[in-house]
Amino acid sequence: MSPKLVEVGRHLNIELLTNTELLGLEGEPGNFTAKIHQTPRFVDLSKCTSCGECAKVCPVSRPNEYNEKLDFRKAIFKQYPQAIPGGFGISKNGTAPCKATCPAHVSIQGFVALVNDGRYDEALKLFKEEHPFPGVCGRVCHHPCEGECTRAQVDQPLAVRELHRFLGDYELEKGEFYLPKITAEKRSEKVAIIGSGPAGVTAAFNLLKEGYQVTIFEKQSEPGGMMRYGIPEYRLPRDILASEIKVVQNMGAEIKCGVTFGRDITLESLKMDGYSAVFLAIGLHNGRKLGIDNEDIKGVLQGVDFLRDAAMGKKVELGREVVVVGGGNVAIDVAQTAKRLGAANVTLICLERREEMPAWEYEIVEAVEDEIKIVNSFGPRNFHIDKDKQKIAGIEFKSCKRVFDENGRFNPQFDENVCETFHCDTVIVAIGQSTNLDGIREQGIAISRPGGLEADSVTLQTPIDWVFAGGDAFYGPKSVVDAVACGKEAAISIHRYINNIDLRENREKTWEFVRPEVEGEELKDRITIDSLHPRDRAGNFLEVAKGYDEEKAKQEAARCLSCGLCSECYQCVEACLAKAIDHSQVPIEKEIAVGSVVLATGAKPYDPTPLSELYLYKKNPNVLTSLEFERLLSSGGPTMGHLVRPSDHQEPKKVAWLQCIGSRDNNKCGNSYCSSVCCMYAIKDAMIAKEHAGGNLDASIFYMDIRSFGKDYEMYYDRARNREGIRFVKARIHSVIENPVNKNLILRFADENGAIMEEEFDMLVLSVGLEVSAATLELAERLGVNVNKHKFAESTPFSPLATSRPGIFTCGTFQGPKDIPSSVTEASAAAGLAGCQIASARGTDTKVRVIPEEIDIAGLEPRVGVFICNCGTNIAGVVDVPGVQEYASTLPGVAFVDNNLFTCSQDTQDKIKAKILEHKLNRVVVASCSPKTHAPMFMETLEDCGLNRYLFEMANIRNQDSWVHAYNPELATEKARDLVRMAVSRALLLKPLHGKVIPVNKRALVVGGGIAGMNAALDLARQGFESTLIEK
Repeated sequence: MSPKLVEVGRHLNIELLTNTELLGLEGEPGNFTAKIHQTPRFVDLSKCTSCGECAKVCPVSRPNEYNEKLDFRKAIFKQYPQAIPGGFGISKNGTAPCKATCPAHVSIQGFVALVNDGRYDEALKLFKEEHPFPGVCGRVCHHPCEGECTRAQVDQPLAVRELHRFLGDYELEKGEFYLPKITAEKRSEKVAIIGSGPAGVTAAFNLLKEGYQVTIFEKQSEPGGMMRYGIPEYRLPRDILASEIKVVQNMGAEIKCGVTFGRDITLESLKMDGYSAVFLAIGLHNGRKLGIDNEDIKGVLQGVDFLRDAAMGKKVELGREVVVVGGGNVAIDVAQTAKRLGAANVTLICLERREEMPAWEYEIVEAVEDEIKIVNSFGPRNFHIDKDKQKIAGIEFKSCKRVFDENGRFNPQFDENVCETFHCDTVIVAIGQSTNLDGIREQGIAISRPGGLEADSVTLQTPIDWVFAGGDAFYGPKSVVDAVACGKEAAISIHRYINNIDLRENREKTWEFVRPEVEGEELKDRITIDSLHPRDRAGNFLEVAKGYDEEKAKQEAARCLSCGLCSECYQCVEACLAKAIDHSQVPIEKEIAVGSVVLATGAKPYDPTPLSELYLYKKNPNVLTSLEFERLLSSGGPTMGHLVRPSDHQEPKKVAWLQCIGSRDNNKCGNSYCSSVCCMYAIKDAMIAKEHAGGNLDASIFYMDIRSFGKDYEMYYDRARNREGIRFVKARIHSVIENPVNKNLILRFADENGAIMEEEFDMLVLSVGLEVSAATLELAERLGVNVNKHKFAESTPFSPLATSRPGIFTCGTFQGPKDIPSSVTEASAAAGLAGCQIASARGTDTKVRVIPEEIDIAGLEPRVGVFICNCGTNIAGVVDVPGVQEYASTLPGVAFVDNNLFTCSQDTQDKIKAKILEHKLNRVVVASCSPKTHAPMFMETLEDCGLNRYLFEMANIRNQDSWVHAYNPELATEKARDLVRMAVSRALLLKPLHGKVIPVNKRALVVGGGIAGMNAALDLARQGFESTLIEK
């Protein structure tokens, strides 16, 4: 089949569209408009050299469809070595749900796959290309990705947060921090960022990569914003935060602390200092008040102020009894911080019921472990004042019956008759946050109705065009990862603003994903993390949650289901030296004009899974379909042709073939027809299996009757039965029973005399029939092509290849089950019918290769050009290519030597042409890979330069050298020299060779006037050829 594939792939007048589906067909015969949909392969075929370096670095393994899922392939793959087109392709199932859901759209499946592969540096690099805080978010992210994780449909969602915390810890422990490469040229424009929280730092991170000069202004004494002053250290250690902010400084950002916007700097001063844009990421550093009397009394604190003072090491007088008002994340942090700072008893009181509390469940559990008392369904009513000391003495609460109304809006309903007073020394209010607007309004910066910064929801641009706003101060209190996502968008907008690019164009992307099937997935418990024991937390801010070690991280990463197929880890992009990978490709729908259509959509093997109770298919690994067994016999299969049982990888001694599975069976599958090919392929497989086993195999075929219709097929059957020792058993199968000891199969059957027999086999092969796929039936319905009762294309005896729709023809197994010779015969006939329909346009839109006049080299001294291929690292990773190049330059007759990254690439062909002309080369040697696939291309290159195509010689230093001697570079290099020397020696003796041109009489003679002869003559005539039909 390979020569036919190559011929199709190289034919000038065949446009080969793979990954393509026919959506619809409009028009009439001779003038159709076909609407097609082409799924991207994410590889530029004009650049791909099929070197395979991409697959080597791909961390994702998927069941290999070509080998019937008996082994695995990578997400980037070439279906088989002889595939046409010869380039690789990437399997994608949309975007993984985790990446689609992550606000920052980190390639989660990608870094998880790399962690599973033990490639932590690559995983860290991938994460930090999109998100500068792996360690920070690894501790405090609210991980919405886990909410969409498909693994949750099997057991528990993947611990994504803990996995990227592992990467952050790995980086900190190693002490070497990844700095993204800044490939953009350094720019003169300056950008000011107000606030050093997650939004501000992320915006700086991304603007620096674009080459801008970035300055971050921070009000406090240290950078970090609410990450530094709002999240307690027991949850987010300071060294982790500081190290990840330091990365942005090392990239070139200047961070100026102790600078207050509106007082020390203003928009006007920034403009005067030459800043082209400003990003306001000022956060929410004020608390929201309860709005009841005496809230300003001594002993009533705001939660965000309290956390900030605690973070700065300021002494805070709390007393023994502390009441915290609120049920969210901040309230929990306030309560636990108060406990650590010496409060004897801390009570957290909130409006919500336990299950309604906005704090995360793990936070609530930790608080309870820290002996925080939680009181639900109460709202503050008034403060009790110690008038002598003029400070708080307690707080009274009223019962809250409902927090949200029937429309889901916040609308608490209280029962004033049910009240309770809590005596305390301190009340800390943590019911929400607000923006500190001091110095904001005065500069003309717009304020939104809720009291935040006003900006466009997509572009983040404020009414002052060079000022942008984002983060919590823009959209209200959210998480760190939301702020990171906002910072990324702000950087995009600022870059576009400075470069006068439309701020809105292509900004609102839809992230689509498709979930894989999870039925049958093995249960794997989520790997839990350890925590600091509650008794060890008292009086200190030691980190509570402990991360994964390497073993646990890899265990957890292995639970990933690879929903997106390709993980979008982009390792292939870096590995591809030809720059052929393009993950930005999108599906294409287009219309093409055609005159006729041939449906050669084929058939699919019957899936015997519905018969698993009878034959134990999918229940016993030693029961295979015929196609699966064929892959075991193939040298390109999962066992490289070594016949072994899947259950124990032992060589089988007895194999049985069961015929007519999925055909000639109205009762079990509904396919009453004979599939035509099963008898003969079973005989062939049995004979090949005996060859592979060295004759030491008992092969038995259980059949109803053998249908050996075809040229010399009966002779093949006789040979198998009489000479090769294949046993044929006429029988009806009753059942298959598994031997639990060795997983052998006990076959119960009725022989031709009706006697019930039993026989044990090592393997069973189900000879499955052919049927039309669901996709083909859908296509037929779209095109208006009728099918018969067996779902094959409907046709008539005198027009067996014409479908019910004029202008559409069929051939091969969509027409009906048949073997390869019959398919080839029908294909030629269908092509003739299609050609009849468009005969009037023959030759009007074809390509003809133009070859320049051949140079006469008679009498010229041989001037050999030697072109040595690196083949990426396929050759150069083993062979000393520069050394071989130097050696080749010393050989007699060699006028020019060069080495190329990929000699088969189009740009190298252009380079070879230029060197042939420049150095007047009259013979060419290419030292690369297989001549079988590549020699014709190089010969055509010679012809394009006016040289005879046979003045070419090739040395295979890949397949026959670097691949064979991959672990012996010295030997491989020596052999490469020898191969090149031999090729040059042969080239010196080459002479031009010429083919003969024979004139063709455009007239055909058809001998025989039967139905075949008449049809042949008619089709020739309809195609515009004079035909003579003779009948004796």
